[in-house]
Amino acid sequence: MILTGTITQMLAMHPDGELERILNHSVGAVMEKHFNPEFRLNNELLNHDYSRPANELAQFVYTGHCIETLAIILLEAVRTRNADLFRTAAERFQRHTEVAWDEVYGGALRSLNNVDQDLWELNKVLWAQEETLNGCLLVIESTGSPWARELYARTYRYIRSTYYIPRWGFSFWISGGDRKVTVQPNLERVEHYHHPKNLMHSLLILDRLIRRGGKISPL
Repeated sequence: MILTGTITQMLAMHPDGELERILNHSVGAVMEKHFNPEFRLNNELLNHDYSRPANELAQFVYTGHCIETLAIILLEAVRTRNADLFRTAAERFQRHTEVAWDEVYGGALRSLNNVDQDLWELNKVLWAQEETLNGCLLVIESTGSPWARELYARTYRYIRSTYYIPRWGFSFWISGGDRKVTVQPNLERVEHYHHPKNLMHSLLILDRLIRRGGKISPL
């Protein structure tokens, strides 16, 4: 995830064969090795030879990382104008966001600890919601897809009503909380990466859409 996100931006500035090799290997690992066709989700952890663990980790899907990683791969597909990669990444991004969505209280849950037991970590984090926005905007820009538009609007409303809350007595973006995000958060930690990343990512895409008069930019 980190290598893909970093190298994609580096190659957009300057070509480099070794970085391209590392990037292709990373994208291939996510899209071909980590994807589990049995439940159509990505396993978080594999053995060093990319085989699945013969224990409970074969059931572990960290949905927050999957959403973030697939959003990054969508960005790489746009850079390389790889329509097949974009289509597959978008389908899997949609799948992971649908599975992760909390139908009771809203928002994306970050970790499915056991798929067959439907066992989740129930606390919520802001970054998983913002990475959902990032992926949705890329799909909207390239396809205008109704599902991406609906998910973006739903997630945006959830973020604005949940993580920027006057009830704590201050104007501050909190980074997470319990399932309802009602327990006072840890105020010592400020979101230092995903929040500004989402801001800049959104501004870049919205500026491109404005320049094109709202028209999509198909690969």
